[in-house]
Amino acid sequence: MNELMVYLLVCALTLLLFAFWFGRQGQADEKRWLLKKIQQGGDEQHTYLNALNQLNEQSNNTAKVTLWMALLIIPATLIIDYVWFQEIPIEERISINEANESAPDLETAIRQLETKLAEDPNDLEGQLLYGRSMMRMQEFDKAVAAYQQAIALAPDNANVHTELAEAIAFRNRTGSFLGEPEALIAKALRLQPLNQKAMWLQGIIHFEKQQFEAAEELWATLLPMVGSPNVRDTITKQINQARAAQNKPPIDPQPENNNSQPLFDVLVDASAAVKDMPLSPQSRLFIYAREVNGPPMPVAAVPVNTPFNWPILVTLTDRNSLNPERKLSSFEQLSFSAKLSLNGSATPAADDLKSTSVISPKTNTNIQLILEQ
Repeated sequence: MNELMVYLLVCALTLLLFAFWFGRQGQADEKRWLLKKIQQGGDEQHTYLNALNQLNEQSNNTAKVTLWMALLIIPATLIIDYVWFQEIPIEERISINEANESAPDLETAIRQLETKLAEDPNDLEGQLLYGRSMMRMQEFDKAVAAYQQAIALAPDNANVHTELAEAIAFRNRTGSFLGEPEALIAKALRLQPLNQKAMWLQGIIHFEKQQFEAAEELWATLLPMVGSPNVRDTITKQINQARAAQNKPPIDPQPENNNSQPLFDVLVDASAAVKDMPLSPQSRLFIYAREVNGPPMPVAAVPVNTPFNWPILVTLTDRNSLNPERKLSSFEQLSFSAKLSLNGSATPAADDLKSTSVISPKTNTNIQLILEQ
């Protein structure tokens, strides 16, 4: 029942109670008594006639008051309905009880989803929703089955490969991403080299294999790409774990600031031979700024995904710094370089295409690099 009907019902009840209250004044009995006295005649007949007229006038006034109450209450009801519920269409205004009765609980919703997927197992979004639900309920076998069906429907979806890898790792109850999850993560990064969750899990795989430098480098590349402060703090802790395993001092969490003032504009071009090369979708360009005569770990790094529209302009700011204690703006000169990774990995490979390093003082903000085959 919508609120407008409730108000109208209240209005009607009010009118009935109002009329009933007046009816209880005994007007009918008084009229009968006065009429009897008038019929008997006598010296007081005129007095009784005046009293009867007054009683009739009182009844008329009661009717008028009732009418005025109706004229006031009904518009007031409509005004209240408009002010309180003006943004809700009348046909959508249902009571709280009806809403609660129509809203299924989680168990019912899952059963409905299972029925739907049994009828249409090729519903990709349904399979993904069911997989996420089963992960939250720790039904890992069912989550794995859902994600496997999703991969069959979307074999080139990097997110699905990543979710399946995580579901299998949880199902195995070992906490390890080695084995089948590792292969799925590798496939996800080939499909989408900048997939943040896949990059994070690949760092975990490096750490499991005690490849601490590779884990640190990958997580350091991921860190400036992440917007959530909580996630950044988590990644920073993992970087520090990898650094501790290498006997390196920890880095501090990246502060919440707006270090977005442009410091360097790096223009990366490619030779004609590089431009003519057929590149796979997982190819990725990295632009680095390193300390001159310093450690190999970059001060800043920016990954660029395909497609490449040469020349490529990248603006570096302090937000691109991999370590908040080693900001770009704190160096008087830096060494800039670029590399094109054919497999999309930040880890050095024999077939990487590199530019010549350019050393530049901080006063020179325009840097030009050329990739050679």
